[in-house]
Amino acid sequence: MRTGSLQAVVVQNVLAASCLKEVFDRLERHDPPFLQTWFPPAFRARFYGRNLNLTEDWPGRYFDEAAVFNDQLRTLVPGATGLQERVIALLAGLDRGRRFMAAPGPSLGQRYMFTTLRAHDEQGYIPAHYDNEMRLRPAYRHLALRVESHILSFVLALSLAEQGGALEVFDRCCEPDDARFMNDDGVRDKPVLETLASVSFRLPPGSLIVLDSGRYLHRLTPVVGAHTRWSACSFMARSLDGDATWCWG
Repeated sequence: MRTGSLQAVVVQNVLAASCLKEVFDRLERHDPPFLQTWFPPAFRARFYGRNLNLTEDWPGRYFDEAAVFNDQLRTLVPGATGLQERVIALLAGLDRGRRFMAAPGPSLGQRYMFTTLRAHDEQGYIPAHYDNEMRLRPAYRHLALRVESHILSFVLALSLAEQGGALEVFDRCCEPDDARFMNDDGVRDKPVLETLASVSFRLPPGSLIVLDSGRYLHRLTPVVGAHTRWSACSFMARSLDGDATWCWG
């Protein structure tokens, strides 16, 4: 994927069907009591955790919140192995044993939130973008000097919308250091999405996709129906020394 020969990898049955109903029920009743934050209102979506792209008061209380969030995340999935540990083991297996971890913060002992848990309600969506655009965000300035510019992401499906809520990936690629970002209003040559070929993924609950989201244009199509679309989503990039891949929500 880092060489461009693959754009995505899908892994099924990361979480067993037997535990997904309990996870969904707990998320719906806000148990454990994760920090709750929101997308802009038009997106009709919210987070458990704090998305780094939307963290304007940086760092503020972010790392105190992250310590609590990461501890709570370990208790969400029933069994001896928490969600973070399961995903880390899976990703390491896909990457020849390379270590994956929540990105270290500026001070000793600090860690970023390993992921965020995302709830998209009816008509919830995310517009087309490249994840490289996060390099424009003030909260990214610490990580930007410590990780490679090529950003990947994973999405772990925890529930499925009745209809819609698909991850749509377009046949439109930019290089990791490309300065043209879809979410930058100053960009004048945005493509007409309807003219681009695309592939859509409606992941069954318990399945995970690793996506070259920094280089490939993608969006979440609107959710249809009252059933909440829950997912865990995180960005990833290799540390500059190549020793590990760092993850953040």
